[in-house]
Amino acid sequence: MRIFLLMFLGLTLAGGPSFAADDTLHTPNTSGAENTGLVVTVLGTGQAEAWGQLWQYQLLKLQEPGKAPTYAQWFPPRNPGVWPTMMLTRPYDGISWTGEAVDAKWATRGSGMFPDDSEPHYHSGSSSIVYTLSTPELITAEAFFYLYHDFGVLAVFGRFYAGGDIQNDRDDMHAGMSFLAQAPGVDRSRIGIFGGSWGGFEALYAAADAPAEARPKVGVALFPLSDFARQFDYLDQVIPSRVTDPVVRDRYATFFEPYARRIIATTGGRPGTPGADYSRWTREHLASKLDMPFLVLHEDWDTLVPVEQTQTLAALVGPTMTPLYFQHLDVPDWNTLPLNHGPLVEQYGHAVQTLYLGHLLTNLGSPTQYLFVPYTQSTLLAWLWEVRVLQWYGRDVASVAPLLRELADPRMVLFELTNGSMVFGADEVAAAVNALWGTSYTSATIREALATGLPP
Repeated sequence: MRIFLLMFLGLTLAGGPSFAADDTLHTPNTSGAENTGLVVTVLGTGQAEAWGQLWQYQLLKLQEPGKAPTYAQWFPPRNPGVWPTMMLTRPYDGISWTGEAVDAKWATRGSGMFPDDSEPHYHSGSSSIVYTLSTPELITAEAFFYLYHDFGVLAVFGRFYAGGDIQNDRDDMHAGMSFLAQAPGVDRSRIGIFGGSWGGFEALYAAADAPAEARPKVGVALFPLSDFARQFDYLDQVIPSRVTDPVVRDRYATFFEPYARRIIATTGGRPGTPGADYSRWTREHLASKLDMPFLVLHEDWDTLVPVEQTQTLAALVGPTMTPLYFQHLDVPDWNTLPLNHGPLVEQYGHAVQTLYLGHLLTNLGSPTQYLFVPYTQSTLLAWLWEVRVLQWYGRDVASVAPLLRELADPRMVLFELTNGSMVFGADEVAAAVNALWGTSYTSATIREALATGLPP
């Protein structure tokens, strides 16, 4: 049975036999249990190919009363009944199919760096921003590992380039959750949400604001901004205390200027400014509303969103939030670090993807459903060696064992990206732990062993 299963997946991912896509596109139902006044307009339909299969999608306009319209790409579950659904926050993707002049303007520019001239409060001294046009085909490819498991997928576009402010971003994500509260085919007890960086902020606040009918069962946020008042403290106090090189300081100021404008457009000014209101934009506010499990990954050398954002939020939220920290033993030279989310999350990017997909799929998938997750063995082993070293030096790595235990779930199959080979997760996790910790677990005993933590 195991051999047949692996051969079948290999043929499917290579473009061989595949499930038949549902030829009938479901029309969104706007008469759900929650009467939010959401109006759903299907602007277009289509299908896109990913890994040898065709996936039907709808391009949606979501309109809540008194708010700007939100745009989303919706992949209805392709089989009858109700199915798990993922909502993906997409803050930066350029889309050209909305009919709005701002989207047409940016699409005509093409991908590249351009003046951030669609507001808020743009002026000649404002910084430029990067724009990238994302086609429906690209969104389909990036949603593949959810689609393959017969999940519905909703990609909600924040359209950073279109101006707006952080309240507009929050409204966009709320519209997406309101749509899932009434869309047909959605198992509303198995909704997941995912986003990274600015999209991580959107994922956290979308989950916190979600209507009662569509509260996510599980969420993942990568290096998210969660407290906007403290982010200004980072910009105004922490960076000047760390960075002495004036050229690097200017680089920070240039990068963050478009974000600061969007925050101030909502709050009314920097913290402490007369009339400025951050009451709905702090970790205290967010923690009071997050009542679902969240996995948050963050590196301690993140120069864009300081790791303290996650550390302090996790302390307030409590055990429902699982923080996984990518940690360094060295002290950084902040003058030489690039502006990014950290070298480790880039170096171990494949491991990051394996961990969060494993977490989402094991929490949302059917108890009898095989779950297929991409990985590269060399990257996973290299990251686990880093974990082993951190453990040796007494660092807190307690969150690693539960995530490895998920990868060792009996339903889990790991798909090697470098050569297409496959292995059951329990076999791979047992082998990795044995190699690095000198243990002798088997696929049958590894989950029980990890239930008490990593080997000493």
